[in-house]
Amino acid sequence: MKVFGRIGKMLGSLALVLGMSVVVASPVFADERPDYRLQVSPSKLDLELAPGKVEEKTFQVQNTGNKTFKFKIEVTPYTVKDEAYDPDYNEESAYTDLAKWVSFSQTEGELESNGSQKIIVTIDVPKDVPAGGQYAAIMVSMEESDSADNNNGAMIGTTQRIGLIMYSTVEGNTRKEGKVIENKVPSFRFQPPIVATSTVENTGNVHATATYTLQVFPFFGGEEVYSNEDNPETRTILPETKRYNEVAWEGAPALGIFKVKQTVNFLGKDDVTEKVVFLCPIWFLFIILLLIFVVVFWIVSRVRGRRLN
Repeated sequence: MKVFGRIGKMLGSLALVLGMSVVVASPVFADERPDYRLQVSPSKLDLELAPGKVEEKTFQVQNTGNKTFKFKIEVTPYTVKDEAYDPDYNEESAYTDLAKWVSFSQTEGELESNGSQKIIVTIDVPKDVPAGGQYAAIMVSMEESDSADNNNGAMIGTTQRIGLIMYSTVEGNTRKEGKVIENKVPSFRFQPPIVATSTVENTGNVHATATYTLQVFPFFGGEEVYSNEDNPETRTILPETKRYNEVAWEGAPALGIFKVKQTVNFLGKDDVTEKVVFLCPIWFLFIILLLIFVVVFWIVSRVRGRRLN
């Protein structure tokens, strides 16, 4: 029984080590304001369009850096390449005609530090366009400036480019259809965070929003240890596409057992999956297996010893 006593002491020491935490403080430095920083507000435009009608929207181009720069504005198609939703600003489809209908109050200008410029976007919709979603990207680029106040006419070393996505729906016979085709929570992870994944498919002809909620409970007990219910993640799903998404509990500990629930809401329907998730580092798993091996070896040795006697 001495061996069991030693094993118990080993487990106790291990639990003590796991219960201790060391916090290493690192210095925090305030972000210095850069010489050149381009910003656009808002980050997207939502539009309701009608065939044969003209719609107007506005956005702001802002200089939040220290020095003057020029800017240029253009419009491109907007679509995505795959389930990871990598943006594509070149591919054209039946859903990217919007780029052909857009014009701007100005397509270039110059901004001093802390300056901003209001841009009017005019969308002239043709009379014979079909109903459904239309998507484009307004691309705002920082250009080289020859202003006398800008380093005596020196060029800007780097050029920034920001895309402002336009999500629009042309009224008429629109369809909102689709489903959650995958909703997964892994049962075992070697390291944090706890991550839930999902794939949503939009089979309609207009974009729609999916909402992702993650809840984590201790294995013994009912009180949540993590939830994003107050601020769930949302993703826009374009028509005739599938979108993969991950929701993570970044603050998960290195070791533990939890009940995890992910709810994906799409087109007013909830898709729910629940799993018991084990968080166990490889080194801890190795120690457990080693202890099991020691116990088994000791039992086998005792049995053999008795037989020999």
